[in-house]
Amino acid sequence: MTQPLELTADGWRGIQNEWMWVYCGPVPVCGVWSAEIPVPAGVFFVERGEGRIQADGQEVLVKRGEAFLSAPGPRKHWFKPGTRLLSVGFRVQWPDGRAVFKSGLNVVAKSRKLRTATQRLFLAVHRGRKSVTFREAVKPVSRCLADWADREAAFQDWFAVWCEVMEVMGVKPEPRSARIRSSRLDKLVRWLDSLPLSRLAPDLPPHFDLGQRRADQLLQQHLGTTLRGYLEKRRLQAACELVEADGDTMKQIAYELGFRHASHFTAWFRRQVGVSPSVYRSNGADAA
Repeated sequence: MTQPLELTADGWRGIQNEWMWVYCGPVPVCGVWSAEIPVPAGVFFVERGEGRIQADGQEVLVKRGEAFLSAPGPRKHWFKPGTRLLSVGFRVQWPDGRAVFKSGLNVVAKSRKLRTATQRLFLAVHRGRKSVTFREAVKPVSRCLADWADREAAFQDWFAVWCEVMEVMGVKPEPRSARIRSSRLDKLVRWLDSLPLSRLAPDLPPHFDLGQRRADQLLQQHLGTTLRGYLEKRRLQAACELVEADGDTMKQIAYELGFRHASHFTAWFRRQVGVSPSVYRSNGADAA
């Protein structure tokens, strides 16, 4: 059992922590390999059937009764026809955007405690439902403040169990950066996050007193990217989430992301992900 990571209250508040979905239902596309897709951290339990996962250069078989603990990053998957999953996807990141949990994941395991906690989370989020598909789980909905608070509390209870299971398995959190990010970098990142998703060639505001070359150096040093790369990553992440949500047409998504024509968006998405948006929507992330 690993030594638990200790944080001050300010350290905990600095972590970006959000659940993205919890669902329990059939895998709609089976018998074929998905494209390589980016996925967040998460877990799925095979309630029926079996699946194969390719990640980190390895392929693993996940049988009925087993769980796959997923690291954030690219992967491919294949599921036997009739497979049914119980799944949670979430993001937990340090203030600099790095995942808190990554190394030691992409493994098959069994955990009755985590499965029970996941069932409780499903019931708390989808009250009275026995089966919810991935698309239903990520579909945008409006709720009152009390309902959102109740669901967030349920996720935090689940996340506490996840952390306990990680400790037992010996999965250590990624170390926090030894560097303290400068206020200039924090200001730059906040500004980049506030830009419209359609904007990929930003002109830095004069009050930043920072040229593009220096801005690129700061981002490369701390986040491993450039101004354009950071914004492109934001746009791709938003594109994947919008396509997965299945709420808008490709034309609407293209317009929201700054593409003049849906065909331009389709070509860009295929270059980034390896498949068209329509294929990704129908196959790429249903069992993420």
